[in-house]
Amino acid sequence: MINISKLTGYNKQDIRNIALLLQEFIRTYRHNKVKLNYQSGPVILFFSTIIATAGIGFFFTIKNIINKYNEYILNKRLRRPSLIRQSSNILKNGSREIFIPKGKNTVTRIIIPKSSNDQYAADKYLYKDFVRNQQILQQQKGKLFNSKFLNQLIIIWKILIPKVYCQNTSLLASQIFFLIFRTWLSLLIAKLDGQIVKNLIAANGRKFSRDLIYFLLIAFPASYTNAAIKYLDVRLALGFRTNLTRYIHDMYLDKTMAYYKIGLNSSEIQHIDQYITDDVTKFCQSLSSLFSSMGKPFIDLVFFSVYLRDNLGTGAIIGIFANYFLTAIMLKKATPSFGKLSAKRTHLEGAYFNQHLNVMTNSEEIGFYKGSLVEKFKLHESFQKLLDHLTREINVSFSYATLEDYVLKYTWSAWGYIFAGLPVFLDELWPKKREPSSADSSESHQVNESKNMRQFVTNKRMLLSLADAGSRLMYAIKDITVLTGYTDRVFQLLTQLHRVHNPKFDFGDKLGYDDIQGTIQNNYPNLRMENVPIIIPTSEGSEHTPLIPNLNFELKNKNLLIQGGNGSGKTSIARVLRGLFPLYRGLLSKPSDLMFLPQKAYFTAGTLKDQVVYPEADGNVDMVYHILNEVSLRKIVDRYGLNKRLDFSSTLSGGEKQRLSFARVLFNKPSLVILDDSTSALSPDMEELMYQVLKNHGIHYVTLSNRLSLSKYHDEVLEI
Repeated sequence: MINISKLTGYNKQDIRNIALLLQEFIRTYRHNKVKLNYQSGPVILFFSTIIATAGIGFFFTIKNIINKYNEYILNKRLRRPSLIRQSSNILKNGSREIFIPKGKNTVTRIIIPKSSNDQYAADKYLYKDFVRNQQILQQQKGKLFNSKFLNQLIIIWKILIPKVYCQNTSLLASQIFFLIFRTWLSLLIAKLDGQIVKNLIAANGRKFSRDLIYFLLIAFPASYTNAAIKYLDVRLALGFRTNLTRYIHDMYLDKTMAYYKIGLNSSEIQHIDQYITDDVTKFCQSLSSLFSSMGKPFIDLVFFSVYLRDNLGTGAIIGIFANYFLTAIMLKKATPSFGKLSAKRTHLEGAYFNQHLNVMTNSEEIGFYKGSLVEKFKLHESFQKLLDHLTREINVSFSYATLEDYVLKYTWSAWGYIFAGLPVFLDELWPKKREPSSADSSESHQVNESKNMRQFVTNKRMLLSLADAGSRLMYAIKDITVLTGYTDRVFQLLTQLHRVHNPKFDFGDKLGYDDIQGTIQNNYPNLRMENVPIIIPTSEGSEHTPLIPNLNFELKNKNLLIQGGNGSGKTSIARVLRGLFPLYRGLLSKPSDLMFLPQKAYFTAGTLKDQVVYPEADGNVDMVYHILNEVSLRKIVDRYGLNKRLDFSSTLSGGEKQRLSFARVLFNKPSLVILDDSTSALSPDMEELMYQVLKNHGIHYVTLSNRLSLSKYHDEVLEI
């Protein structure tokens, strides 16, 4: 038998007393049963939340089943492994259909809407006008909300929410609804809290138990609402990031080659990868969280102020808001420039990241040169700059956080207690006149005390919530300054993208686009250059010293070798032909299907077949096999197959990479190809084979090289 006295440490008399107390509690509970009003607000809210949750869960379950079925049909249609690849197709409406491998023999289908070139053309004037008026905006720096920041945000907002009826609009509307609903629940909970304290003081066990059950019931929709606000916050940030990233990608990677030209403006924007990835992400997260961090306190201020005005009077509310206003002015003057600090931190983090990326990318070359000590010094220097800035940022934040915490948490709470106690103290100092009655007894006094306590607890909770709302609005000022830094960097990125995306891009020429006076004729059957100077684009424009003062030639169904030493401008000729460098003067006529093989072979992440068909999306398997056999890469096919995903930039040798580049030429079948020293890693017999293969396919070529020995494969030689 278990000895309860020994286990618990109580004697037998204590255990009997506890048992009698439990029996008395059960007897009292049975006698005074708690009666719930099933039409009360907490009960209705509880069951409404249960029903709404079940309905939403059922909807998403059905939606998930439909998506699974569509994926099954899609996977059944794409059974062949050669068709399951990370590529895209253009649909009839112009949207892009992407198949992304999800698992073994399964894919995920994603639809990307067609980009609007008209929209980009219209948007560029917004950014151009903003830059033109930037000096005027800088004069308004002293405002609580910088007009420069607001104007930047308004322009970017059109990208985040392009139309009224879209997914992001629904998410934002849902978030606003839940913010208002959460404030209303806070009002109910505050009233219920006061009622519970009143029943506790009055020793009314039945009402106390009833209100406690109401409190537990209303806690469920309150918890659900809090979770919904956090969920919508994350989803809205993701929706903002999706729209903004696609907008940037559409301009960054298109036919205007903005990804290359933006590098020519290195003084305007550096570490663009940091802008597109990290800055865009932080901007979207900061903006999305701002709706909840500012929206909820603002709604609380409105609701609680209306309620407290009836209890405390208009004078008390005016006093509270006067305190808020004076505090806002004081904190505004004491707030450091968190936006500039955040922007500089992001820049230094990008520089440190790129220094590491440089070591990873060029690790072999650094190893050959024994340059580890030099690279370590550069890394230490970059990290030290970041560390110094972070230390300064932490020190600046410390003093401000101390002042902010004292004022917002403790000073405002003290004012809340003062205003909450006013009705009680005023009622005691100036009691209302009433006729004497025998009912004025100790019982009446106790009821009055419990009523005052309920009013005090309710008002105290309301005022503390009001103070908390005001303090969160003050905290939001710091969030706005941080958001200002992210907004400025994202806006700077968009401005530069629109600048280089413009067909009249000036390549950083101080004289403007009017300095670029060359004529480009596309769809010409041959290749022709008349009086063309080859000039590296700089701020000096056409006044810069040319690599080649005057280049003239015309190629008609012949193969040309342009021979010159290192630094003579051979690669720059290819850049002018491709449009990477501006044509300052002269005439350039070229065929529309002109193709280029650069000095450094580029290979995309994917399969061997992807490398051959690049930049196309897909191609005939038999044709790919035949082409690889022509360039003597059959061993590569036998070794890896066509559909095994590898990093071919590190897997293949230099000669294999160049032969694979020739395979691309054979697949795309251009009428003319520019070979920029594209056979330097090949043996003489393999080099001869590559030129012969081009001739067999009727593809004419222009070779840029410093080796005059290649003249035997060409009809004409042009020395520069």
